[in-house]
Amino acid sequence: MMQSPPTNAAPLRLITKMDLMTLLSWSEASIDRRLREDPEFPAPLRLGPGSIRWRMDEVHTFIENLPRAHHWGEDE
Repeated sequence: MMQSPPTNAAPLRLITKMDLMTLLSWSEASIDRRLREDPEFPAPLRLGPGSIRWRMDEVHTFIENLPRAHHWGEDE
């Protein structure tokens, strides 16, 4: 028997690569590069042949952990 998620848990949402591209405003090549080079980038889930999805909660965590940009014109 499957257990129900806790009532305060957000529903799990899976998104496509196109959704990810839109959410991050990145090209497909940029996402592919991150997948190869950045171990912190969320790994996709394989649902079947030719079907991958990302967990929205992992993508949101990745976005929240991105470093802030410096203000324009300020020295580093």
